[in-house]
Amino acid sequence: MPPPTWPETGLIIDRDVPIPMRNGEILRATIHRPAVDHPVPALLLRLPYNKEIAQSYVYGSPAWYARLGYAVVVQDTRGCFASEGEFYPLRHDDTDGFDTVEWCAAQPFCNGKVGTYGFSYSGINQLLAASERPPHLTAITPGFAPSELYDGWMYVGGAFALSAQAHWAVVLGPGAAERHADSAALARVRDAHLSVGKWHPTLALQDLPLLSDDLFPFFADYLNHPSRDGFWSDWDLEARYFRIETPALHIGGWYDTFVPDTIQNYERLAQMGRAEQRLLIGPWYHFPWTATVGDIDYGEEALNSVNEYALAWFDAHLKDDRRRLDSLPPVRIFLLGESRWLDLDAWPPPNEPRPFYLHSTGSAYLLTGEGALDSTPPADEPPDFFIYDPHDPVPSLGGRSGYDPQTTPMGPVDQRLVEQRNDVLLFTSQPLSEPLRLIGHVHARIWAATTAVDTDFTVKLCDVHPDGRSINLCEGILRGRYRESRESEQLLEPHRVYEFPIDLGVTAATIAAGHRLRVQVSSSNYPTFDRNSNSGGVIARDGAMQLVPATQAVFHDARYPSHLVLPVAAP
Repeated sequence: MPPPTWPETGLIIDRDVPIPMRNGEILRATIHRPAVDHPVPALLLRLPYNKEIAQSYVYGSPAWYARLGYAVVVQDTRGCFASEGEFYPLRHDDTDGFDTVEWCAAQPFCNGKVGTYGFSYSGINQLLAASERPPHLTAITPGFAPSELYDGWMYVGGAFALSAQAHWAVVLGPGAAERHADSAALARVRDAHLSVGKWHPTLALQDLPLLSDDLFPFFADYLNHPSRDGFWSDWDLEARYFRIETPALHIGGWYDTFVPDTIQNYERLAQMGRAEQRLLIGPWYHFPWTATVGDIDYGEEALNSVNEYALAWFDAHLKDDRRRLDSLPPVRIFLLGESRWLDLDAWPPPNEPRPFYLHSTGSAYLLTGEGALDSTPPADEPPDFFIYDPHDPVPSLGGRSGYDPQTTPMGPVDQRLVEQRNDVLLFTSQPLSEPLRLIGHVHARIWAATTAVDTDFTVKLCDVHPDGRSINLCEGILRGRYRESRESEQLLEPHRVYEFPIDLGVTAATIAAGHRLRVQVSSSNYPTFDRNSNSGGVIARDGAMQLVPATQAVFHDARYPSHLVLPVAAP
């Protein structure tokens, strides 16, 4: 083992440092700190993905922060790599986070001020720890963080977030297999990595690789609780907002699966006014945070600026030096379509919720070009029909599916391949005479009927370029049985018209003059979300024999005026 001091760099590196938790189990950390004779602030990163890597694929390395005057403590969370205990996502991260913060503050190298950083899992575990109110937790930077485990993470609109969870299992798999010294499990993980997103839709969820593996018993729990019942309450951050009094810099990306929750975390905590809250949203997907996202190169303006903003934040709160932070805006968002940053005093900026209505004479397909979108409410129009066959769901192209663009559909991607399908309805505006700026939440209200007792409806908002490229901005899904409540199921009555309120999340984009808006309506987006079997049974168990094709009708008339509500902001 190399010596702890690295003379040429002025750093001290301590590995596998034991940190006791209140139940007696030991979690281990690697600590990078400057070789100085006085205490310094501590930065803490807690993660299940190996402390030796430290999420350095998006953040500066621990040594980078250490050279800037911080002691950086990177800890394997409970049951992961060098730490004791059993891993069950987020089950102990609130109290383990508290105990680790207070341990850091008590060390001779620390001046008593502790900040936290990290994204995704390491974003929400910061907020959960903050809800326990550790006395020495001074500032946090939750990145790309959800607000709960159920809605927006495991499930979206009642549909299982399949691609995201399958890839997450692949990420967790090697560490779990190595911890159990299980070479057969490691081989299964490697095989599963090659198959992510390539499953045949007739395969039941419970039979998919890794989701049914003994390495991850929690996935069986998640699949066995498709409703938002009491099982999920332990991980409900929203119920803990009132306990959080720590200054927070919230970080996200427009093509991240968690961006609606990240913004909600900021909004709710800012409304409480108990501590300084700031928001930074780039054009990025979950990772990497690069200028090229999907099919779009946003230019040098879009390069990863998180380290610089986070350093200014920590210098202000842990070193009492606000010079750089005070030169930055409270809210900084990247404006899609203009490829530039927009500085705001708060989120959201003033906007006008404006309805855009669906129109057609019953043939809203690409080849007809008949489907229209405008601000005029519909009058007497026939519905559009399509057949949703769960044996052949609409393939996902881009979007906010999860964690890695190499294995899961992510980002802004030309939609024309799926727009050629007859099970995707298209409603397109006329070319815009002037730019249209959209900043805020996007909602859809779709009136529809089906021949099945359960089905999904999906909506996607796109920016259509003059050359024909149709680039997705945001999307949503709603499982029919959860149209009224995520807490309890209520199956559909075939042929009856229902309203489907579909949340498309958030965006910030300028649709240029000459471009058009387009809305896609369908019943599947696979494998971003699991396909609905339409059987009305337990979808996780439904395989090939339970799949039921359904005829869908989408209405847009005076009684059932299907439309999107777009957040139109001033130019």
